[in-house]
Amino acid sequence: MTRTISTMAMLAALTLSGTAFAADPFSMADTNGDGALDASEFKAFVDAAAAAGKPKAAKVKANNMYAMAFSRVDKNGDGQITKKEVAGMR
Repeated sequence: MTRTISTMAMLAALTLSGTAFAADPFSMADTNGDGALDASEFKAFVDAAAAAGKPKAAKVKANNMYAMAFSRVDKNGDGQITKKEVAGMR
């Protein structure tokens, strides 16, 4: 339920912002507030990005490639994705 609410909150913020992905989607996806995304938070992050029209995120979602994308973004392999690692995926 929490994940659904978080995803809905992210989508609402993105819609209300007037520009796609203008809100801080990382912080919104980081539901436990630890400053990093675990696999389930990353999935919500990708889904919100796909809904906001980000083509790479849409491809990940359409092909259910969350695990592969997570491992590629998680450069240090610690099972958590930081804002720095997300910035590196652009």
